[in-house]
Amino acid sequence: MDRRAVLGGLVAVVPGGSAFAAARAQAWPGGARGAVSLSYDDGLSSQYEHAAPALRVRGLKASFFLTLDNMQDRVAEWRAVAAQGHELGNHTVHHYCGLPQTHPERFVQREVLDAQTRLEAMFGPQPKILAYPCGVTDLGPGPPNDQLHRYVGLLREAGFIAARTSDGPPMSPHYAREHRFDLNATAPTYETGSLSEALDYLDMAVARGRWANLVFHGLGPTRLESGDTANAVHEAILDAILKRPLWCAPIGQVLAHLGVGSASS
Repeated sequence: MDRRAVLGGLVAVVPGGSAFAAARAQAWPGGARGAVSLSYDDGLSSQYEHAAPALRVRGLKASFFLTLDNMQDRVAEWRAVAAQGHELGNHTVHHYCGLPQTHPERFVQREVLDAQTRLEAMFGPQPKILAYPCGVTDLGPGPPNDQLHRYVGLLREAGFIAARTSDGPPMSPHYAREHRFDLNATAPTYETGSLSEALDYLDMAVARGRWANLVFHGLGPTRLESGDTANAVHEAILDAILKRPLWCAPIGQVLAHLGVGSASS
């Protein structure tokens, strides 16, 4: 018999029975009922100033997706972030989002591969994971599926193992394996300063045994503009993660746990 969990207006149908509960627990380390990864996009100074200390206090590790234009004058600060055990991922050189107007191969070379080469020169080997700027995947001409297929093909050829979007619900392990170049995520505080969207997303991951990806951008004492997260709200979300039966790990670590660790896997 199924049971229904109402999560902030969302109704999750969760199969009942101990067999399902045991199978779900086996998917995540330590018997956790779900997983969560924290992403910080754009390589903003407010992230090593505010996010990294908050994570360190709580013993949490995250993925920081760096836009080189934003961080290349702060290499020492980002090396300190990496030294704390966080992943540093690729968010391109210039964070350009007008992809249908670009030459696909030239764009990937100049924006993605050049960024990866420079990141590895500055910080050493990191998981080859891209966070699509603006969540945009429509690379070059044609219908959306062709554009995404083209983008993914070029990333695969370059040895990338995965890419993260900025939309979609928490993922099952099977979905994440099959769609590793279209990983779901949400930016719960981008449009609002409240906690509710983040908490609903985390609760859905727990109820369904899935992997949640939360994305943040600018941080600070107060929310100054769209996209920002006030420190108090950010820290409340981190505390909410610790109170739930969730395994919190960087994206590359979760992928490795799911058996995704190379371009051919």
